[in-house]
Amino acid sequence: MMRVPGIFFIATLLAASPARAAGLSEIEKQLASGHPRASYTDVPDIQAMANALRKELSQRERYSFSRGWWIWDRLRARYVDNGRRNRKELLILQAVFRALILDWHARLESIGEEDLMFIYFVTTAPGSKTERKLPDGAILKRDYHGGGYHGGWGGAARMRIYEELVREKMLTADEQERFRRIVHQSMSRRFLDFKKGAQTANNHSFGNAGGIAMALKLFPEVPQAKEARDWIGRIWRHLADYGDWTEWNYFPYGPIFLHGMIDIAEAMGWIDKEAELLHAVGKRVLGFVHGGGLRGGPNCGSPVFKDREALYRDPWNLGNYRVETPGRDGHFWYRLAQHYRHSHYLWAAEQSVFGGKPPGDIFPKTLEAARHKRFAWFESRGIRSKAPEGGARIGLLSSLKHKIPERLYLEADRRAGTPFASYFLYPDKDQHLDSLSGQLYEYVAHGAKFLHSSGKYSMLGKGGGTGEESLDVLLLMHGRNPFPLHPDRPENGDFLRKGSIKLIPGSLRAENNKQGDSFGSFTWSNYYGDGSRWNRRTVLTREGALVVLDKYTPTKNLGEGYHAGPVWHLALEDGQPTGTKKHPWFDAPAFEHAWWQSAQYRVRLTMHDDKTLRFGSIAQTVSQDLEPNVTTYAYRPVVAGQTTHFLSIFVPYLLGQSPPGPVTSVSEEGNGSATVGHTTVRINEEGTWSVTRKEP
Repeated sequence: MMRVPGIFFIATLLAASPARAAGLSEIEKQLASGHPRASYTDVPDIQAMANALRKELSQRERYSFSRGWWIWDRLRARYVDNGRRNRKELLILQAVFRALILDWHARLESIGEEDLMFIYFVTTAPGSKTERKLPDGAILKRDYHGGGYHGGWGGAARMRIYEELVREKMLTADEQERFRRIVHQSMSRRFLDFKKGAQTANNHSFGNAGGIAMALKLFPEVPQAKEARDWIGRIWRHLADYGDWTEWNYFPYGPIFLHGMIDIAEAMGWIDKEAELLHAVGKRVLGFVHGGGLRGGPNCGSPVFKDREALYRDPWNLGNYRVETPGRDGHFWYRLAQHYRHSHYLWAAEQSVFGGKPPGDIFPKTLEAARHKRFAWFESRGIRSKAPEGGARIGLLSSLKHKIPERLYLEADRRAGTPFASYFLYPDKDQHLDSLSGQLYEYVAHGAKFLHSSGKYSMLGKGGGTGEESLDVLLLMHGRNPFPLHPDRPENGDFLRKGSIKLIPGSLRAENNKQGDSFGSFTWSNYYGDGSRWNRRTVLTREGALVVLDKYTPTKNLGEGYHAGPVWHLALEDGQPTGTKKHPWFDAPAFEHAWWQSAQYRVRLTMHDDKTLRFGSIAQTVSQDLEPNVTTYAYRPVVAGQTTHFLSIFVPYLLGQSPPGPVTSVSEEGNGSATVGHTTVRINEEGTWSVTRKEP
């Protein structure tokens, strides 16, 4: 993933293979730039524009056969869902398809390489990300002959655009025949062996399978039709048998998989037949979404896209989050809501595209106009968005079958402005995530984000984050290493969380009181050593204060010289001093604010000081998915067999106000309390908790 604002990412993607300057006039270059445009209504000569765009695209040296087609498919959806009234949009789609498929093939034909073009994906040809070698020795160049292994990610988009152009009689018989030949050769065994490559439900298989399924729908006589159907059956059964998919890095791969899931169901006619499974997956992912336009993630911070005017101009291709291909996320929810006329999915689409409604549901006129533009299909049918039920809860993986705890959510509801915090729980992840289990990956209050994600989706051994210290968890390491720079290798007595820790399901709790406060608890065994236990109990108050009580009991065979303590990642401030500290508190700005929040918030993190703790902070290198942050920590020596406790309190406050100083205590029995102003939070060793408030 790239830290690139959405609008610039799209522009970069489309310009990645610049057109040859020869043959394009200055007027043609202007006409061919900036597509797909937010509107074509006021274009005086759409045919001249379409001709210029076709000419420009067909002259490119390379084009993404993977991600590059998603934006054109949303233009198709825009045209269709607005009643197929704007023929100008259809003419642009015709120009794109002719340029990037038909003209591209004709250009290859002129040099004798037409038989090397493929529009799906290559599963068997060996080689690199840029070149692959067919069994007959022919060399395939990525984004020139096709897209390589990821090339099929755009396959369903290409097929849907073709289907629409044929329906609207926008392709000649010769053009349809040329495309039929391209489809047939792309489905041949020369390119595809359906018994090799991805055979389970992941972003590769599902991202690619949509195009294959559409090929079977539109060209049922294609080569390897049976093999293709069998392959789709295998990967779908893997999804159905488990009841879910297990790639946890939502950006960018979640929307790739999820769109592929809908692509397959649409093309195979399974939207109704597989509705229970589709809803189970959809509702799990729905749990990731909160009201108010802010979110974190186990693998990335999901920062907000700041240019609201650009978003309002082009809500089909931009979104509320500054992530890779931002329009993909909102469009997944759009498609799911469309199939099932589902108000909760429509709410999620509004959250992903616009950051949802502001508190009080008072819409700026520009937002209202943009919402109408993006969601006119639903408005014309009287379908209104509705926030799903919120509250503290345990989000389940494979809710229909295995019911595995995946996330712990703390919140009172999902309205904009309601505080929320989320932990990631599931320990058995695929290769894209490593040691994130137990991580607090998002904490938001008052429309301000104070914690997001501290870890990279490929954190260890792949050059991503800095290691286990790049998580908001409890850390243990030997004193020979400077805390919190964990060596991330089981050498010289240092333990690893990864591959060892086990969640104790019976320890999970998530509950609310009647006042709108939330409580959650979990426990891990084998936590830095066989038999060691870490329990974390958290209270999130309705005012947005977060109180975290950690309990750690190291195994009795732990050696001497170990240190343990919580690690928290706050936003990095220019000129902020780091290093050891004498005081038990840290102060930081919010990472960012919701689009509707004009006030500026900060957060004060206070650790309960029993005079045995050491405090400090360190600025670390962060991965490409995250904003700069500072690692704050507190630690003390731990002794084998002896339980120790750590109490952390986060209190938001407005910039310009005096930062709050909570009164804290931790008893010998392990009961923790924190008083902030007139509110007192108590977390007791036996598992009870309370929030009391005195009248000011």
